[in-house]
Amino acid sequence: MDQKHLTPAMVRIIQTFLEDPEAKLFATEIMKAAGIGSGSLYPALARMEAEDWITQESEDPEVAKAERRPARRYFQMTGKGAVAAHAALVDYSNAVRPPAKSPAWRPGWQPTWRVTPGCIAGSFLVVVNGALASALMGR
Repeated sequence: MDQKHLTPAMVRIIQTFLEDPEAKLFATEIMKAAGIGSGSLYPALARMEAEDWITQESEDPEVAKAERRPARRYFQMTGKGAVAAHAALVDYSNAVRPPAKSPAWRPGWQPTWRVTPGCIAGSFLVVVNGALASALMGR
């Protein structure tokens, strides 16, 4: 899978599956564990299934009927998927790691910026090294 598909939501989904690669999980469990919504979950699951990283199966309708709810679809990571997902997370981690010259690597370093609420709804103010910058969220 290309790195462009490894969104933060996809990374959390993969981490959820890798907690126990042999577990069968239904959508609500994955959304709760990964902290994402269905709009992020189902496209990610479709990509993972297309890459043969996961399989899905439907729950026995009689079990769902006995519990008075719709039948669930269970998703499970494949062996190939576990290996590929782990490798993808390692590659992604290396790609987003801060450079060695980043000031945060220095002992005792503290950021010199802070974010404060702006006076316009949906805005915020950022002070960077004493200079003021403002931005409108979502604009």
